[in-house]
Amino acid sequence: MNDGTKIPKRHRDAALAYAALGIKVFRVRRDKAPYANCPRCDKASSIYVKHRPEECQCGVPTCHGFWAATTNPALIHKWWTEEPDANIGAPCKLNGWAVLDIDPRNGGHTSLAALEQRVGVLPGTVMQITGGDGLHILYQTPAFDLPGQPFPGIDFKHNGYILLAPSVHSSGSRYQWPGDGRFRKPTTPWPAALLPAKERRAVPAQRPVVRRHTFPSVRTAGRPGGGRMWTVEDLVQHVMDGREGDRNNTFFFAACRAHELAEQNLISLSEAETALMHAAAAVGLTHSEARNSFDSAATRPSDRTWAA
Repeated sequence: MNDGTKIPKRHRDAALAYAALGIKVFRVRRDKAPYANCPRCDKASSIYVKHRPEECQCGVPTCHGFWAATTNPALIHKWWTEEPDANIGAPCKLNGWAVLDIDPRNGGHTSLAALEQRVGVLPGTVMQITGGDGLHILYQTPAFDLPGQPFPGIDFKHNGYILLAPSVHSSGSRYQWPGDGRFRKPTTPWPAALLPAKERRAVPAQRPVVRRHTFPSVRTAGRPGGGRMWTVEDLVQHVMDGREGDRNNTFFFAACRAHELAEQNLISLSEAETALMHAAAAVGLTHSEARNSFDSAATRPSDRTWAA
């Protein structure tokens, strides 16, 4: 592994340092919501043009959330001069990464231990300590799509994005690279044992299974019946990860979860509403579509049996 690059403490300088390494970055709001689309991307606009996010020709650099990610130093300098405290986002697949996101609040450390008992110790690679005392484990992207959340407290971040140090978590803690604080590009391939079964057969196994293990059921405080308790950040990520053609249903699901959690005083409904409306705009939903879905979710009969 190389000697790495020392990442500056100021967000603008850090973003420029990542870009100099060829890593595409973009601004992220403190609630993790991406920036809103331009009028050409709003289906309710008279100048709307149907297009894929990655093919946007509107010329507005903050369009389409993480699709705006760039290595252009002039643009990065402009973004963080305008908003010096904006967090630094990096799209995973667009940068050639696939990331295990370990969330200890939802049993991620327990799940990781159980996972390694099933498939063996995961290959060593670059890791980042998240602001929520979790862990990002970075590998090179496989040639296949990955499931979003295969285990309690563990997300496979592939189509989405992560925040990079020195971004600030909602708790006030910073993301950081462990040890000497230097960033090193991941060079280790995604573990074959974590590929979907049909793709796994085409990839030589990296190590044998150590022993059989029944994955534990991890209960989360505030979630009757067990399962995963969502945060506002999780709901935003769920909307951003929605597949084209199903984004309205994905948004409605997130809105329903937001209302249910707010009823239990587990999250702030106003904070969730603001973040989700920004996320809806970034994935191509019009304001009226998102508004109607969010309001409809408030009147939907509560379902306490769901689990992610």
